[in-house]
Amino acid sequence: MKNSFELTVTKVIPASRKEVFEAWLDPQALARFMKPMEGLLDCKTEVDPREGGSFLIVMRVGDIEVPHRGEYKTISRFDRLVFTWLSEHINPGSTVTLDFKERGPRETELTLHHVGFSSDAQRASHEKGWNSIIETLAGDLA
Repeated sequence: MKNSFELTVTKVIPASRKEVFEAWLDPQALARFMKPMEGLLDCKTEVDPREGGSFLIVMRVGDIEVPHRGEYKTISRFDRLVFTWLSEHINPGSTVTLDFKERGPRETELTLHHVGFSSDAQRASHEKGWNSIIETLAGDLA
């Protein structure tokens, strides 16, 4: 039986729920905050922000490019976003769910839940990356 590891990251971001939600569908915003570690250049991004639409995020470390692809499964403004997440570092079937809860006029609780890892090491690596991405998003929107 295949192991199914998952992770959850929650952070309160100093921005409206609409701003936080829309950042995940905006190619310019994604390019700035999709950085799972320090020192990365802005990503190359392509986004078709509709259910069934796809995205491409190419993370760049120097001359190395790491493409991440996915398909939007659910776009429920401004509550939930669900998409597949595929790269050379994850298994097919990996899915990310983002939930957005208003905590105040300029305060949003973002919860990211990612499933579909094959090992604890793969999960731990992605947990570190998602934490960095969400911190960068929070700083970008502050």
